[in-house]
Amino acid sequence: MSFATGISRRCLAAALLAACTSAMAAPAPLSCRFEAAASGGQVQLTFTLRNTGTTEVQLLRWGSPFEGAWFAPFVTVHGAGGALPFQGALRKRGDPSAQDYLRLRAGEERQAALTLDDAYALPPQGALTLKAAWRWHDVITAGNAPRPRSAHQGQEQACGEVLLKR
Repeated sequence: MSFATGISRRCLAAALLAACTSAMAAPAPLSCRFEAAASGGQVQLTFTLRNTGTTEVQLLRWGSPFEGAWFAPFVTVHGAGGALPFQGALRKRGDPSAQDYLRLRAGEERQAALTLDDAYALPPQGALTLKAAWRWHDVITAGNAPRPRSAHQGQEQACGEVLLKR
């Protein structure tokens, strides 16, 4: 191998390493909490998400409460008889558009509200243990375009646990 070929290969390897390293972003600094309240025979959930970082992030809403409907079991429900099955809709999807992302500026907080009864057949009374967690299927920094599904870089999101006594 010639000296020039050796240098070219090393340069290519360094460039690939730099590209891969920059593509693997650190997790977005997010805090999440949720509350549950029984009202009028239904259970209302409120999710609060905050960007605790210093830069804007865009989060693919799919499968999260910030999609505005139950398209995934992002809350698990346990009653006296054990885990309750999710009865919400499930979706197959193509590549996302810009409108599918939730944009959160640094320090910004957003809320989403849903009715638990829309996704679970709840017993008429008794305590329920609710745990909220989901995966942001793609997290991108401000100014970047949505990526195809094959290039998504996701992040797990825990949002807490609530004991609801009814």
